[in-house]
Formats: sequence, C-alpha cells, structure tokens
Amino acid sequence: MKIVAFSREDAAGSNIAALLLNEFGLDGRQVIAFDSTMTNATFPPDFRPEVCLVASRHRSESGQPTLTAHVTGNFSTAELGGRDGELAFAPALYLREAIRKLLIYGAGSGYSVSLEVTHHGPTSQPFPLLFVEVGSGPDQWNDLSACRIVARVISDLLSSEPERVPVAVGFGGPHYAPNFTAVIEKVAVGHIASKHVIKSVDEAMLRQMVGKTVPKPDYALFDWKGLRGEERGRLTGMLSKLGLDCRRTSEFKE
Repeated sequence: MKIVAFSREDAAGSNIAALLLNEFGLDGRQVIAFDSTMTNATFPPDFRPEVCLVASRHRSESGQPTLTAHVTGNFSTAELGGRDGELAFAPALYLREAIRKLLIYGAGSGYSVSLEVTHHGPTSQPFPLLFVEVGSGPDQWNDLSACRIVARVISDLLSSEPERVPVAVGFGGPHYAPNFTAVIEKVAVGHIASKHVIKSVDEAMLRQMVGKTVPKPDYALFDWKGLRGEERGRLTGMLSKLGLDCRRTSEFKE
C-alpha cells in the first residue's frame, strides 16, 4: 500500500492532505497525520508501505514560489531530523515522476520546479520516502492553487506505477539541482550528494547511497562542472571499486 503522510503543524501539508481527501477522493486510511514535524517523524514498528509520500511545505529565505521534491538523509551532522550520517531509502522512479508531473501541472502557475538534493530527516524508516513540497513561505503554503498541483501529483503517484528508466546516484552541483532536473526525462536519480556535502562521502557513505537508492542504480551520474577535479577523481576511484560506471549529466541533455 502507498501512504501519504503530513504534519498538522505544516500549513501546506495540511492543505494538500485536505485536497486529497475532499477533491481527489483519497481513502482516509491512506492519509496519516503526525503532530510532530515530518523531519522528526517516528513511524510505528509494523508500518511497511510500498512508499510513503510526504505532503510538505518548503522553506527558503528567498521566499520564491517553488514546487520541489526530494528524498531524505544526512551526509554528516543531522541538523534537521534523522541520524548523523544516515540516509533513508530513496524511491528514484517516484522522485523522477514527481518532478515530471510538477513540471507539467505547474506550467504557467508562476512557480518554479526543482529537484532538490538529499537532505534532512527522517532517515531510519525501513521503506522508501519522498517529500513533495510547496514553497517557499506562508503565502505559498496557503495558496490552494499551488497545493492543488502537489495534491494532483501525489494522487497520480498513488494510482499508478512509475515508468522504468535507468537509475543513478548523483554527485555535485548546488542544493537546487538544475542539471539533474534537466535530465529527468532520461534518468531517475535517487540520492544526490551536492558539492556542499561531498567531503562527507567516503566509501561507507557511497555504499549507503547505492544500497539505499531503489531500484538499484545502473550508474553514477555527475554534475561534472559542479565538482572540483580532486573530488571527481576521489569519487570515481571509489565507484570503480564498486563496479559502478560514471556518467555525466551533459550526456543526457538534448
């Protein structure tokens, strides 16, 4: 079973959940409300959905109208939920489909659409989890037109299986991942380590990225210019030991 989760503290998440129930006919048993923030959510021990889709707000200082999706995990210190150095299971095909549908349904809305790199908790649940978000401030969180776009995306993800395309783990670039977003039609990316956290990616973390991206990655995908040369060399050396081919985002652009 696929599940939607949201926090009662979260205006956008609450709006999206209400729309799913009242306008999209979602079965109430599929929607789980938490009193805590979702970054610190603790799930019941016997909770085993196929995938958990988190309806959420996105916050940024810019306040720009933005629709985002991302998977969760901490490459080093857990500053916002989850455990230090722990990644959650990343449903790469669902992440790809979420971004694709946000781009389609959000066209002309005045909201930009972006894939975000892996960040924040929760991290310890034994099932894949994906955040789909409205940002970046209170005006947008209470914009029902934007929340309806996300609700429509989540409804689609619940009612169908995502297309199978090549799967990768990603390296490099900024937090908002434009070069990974740009190739979303051709490849699904699970965990992405941005240039800001790349020094924390040792062999153990690399194995986590690969082992917790679902389905198993076909290769590693680099935002080549978004990494320093020494970091590219260090990572490609470790990836070769794992038998994972390295590709560049530029290979998949039109």
